[in-house]
Amino acid sequence: MHDRRIDGTTHKFGNEGALFKNAMTWWDWETDSIWSQPWGAAIEGPLTGTRLTLIPFELVPWESWQARHPQTKVLIEERFEHKYAGQIPIDDFVIGVSIGADAVGYYFSAAAESGLINHTVGAYPVAILADQPSRNVDVFLRKPQARTDSADNRADLPDILTFELVDNSEPAGKKSVRDIETGSIWDIDRGVAISGKLRGTVLQRAPFVTAFDWAWLDFNEHTDWWGDGSVQ
Repeated sequence: MHDRRIDGTTHKFGNEGALFKNAMTWWDWETDSIWSQPWGAAIEGPLTGTRLTLIPFELVPWESWQARHPQTKVLIEERFEHKYAGQIPIDDFVIGVSIGADAVGYYFSAAAESGLINHTVGAYPVAILADQPSRNVDVFLRKPQARTDSADNRADLPDILTFELVDNSEPAGKKSVRDIETGSIWDIDRGVAISGKLRGTVLQRAPFVTAFDWAWLDFNEHTDWWGDGSVQ
């Protein structure tokens, strides 16, 4: 999912029809430039080299989304529903996080086994949370951003947080998380501390992509890997 605004102008995109590195390409109506969907970057035309901003999103089974957001309304296309009914989701993919010139691919199976990973992508400390039964994945920067209940919303905030899962009886896919530095408890759905010294503090959600490892590597050749022993 990408932000369609370029220099303050909202652009309209369509499916260009051809493939680039076996992945979809777009074209924009305003300049007829051709775009790589995984990169979110123009690869041909007047806007060549321009990149769109990747927006954080969640791609999970409907049951998992509904459990976390029970008030959601959705328009269901019956043909789509029947086509994919009964299919078993696979675990053979990576959670790809790219920030600036650095990228890390986290194998989902290994991440789900760990539950929570404190790691870095280049200079950026990140937390990766993965749950196998629900397929929920969350990625946050571990540097607290602001406090919602303080006039000085940066006062007394740790520079970097280290997280751990808290044993509890929460519904599947919804885990309580605690930071080691202050013992505060976090609602990871919202990325906000709900109790403890940091109550009201928020985290910035980081965008990620789910893909087969070979597909991710096609567009991120500089990737380090977590989960196969090469990055720990």
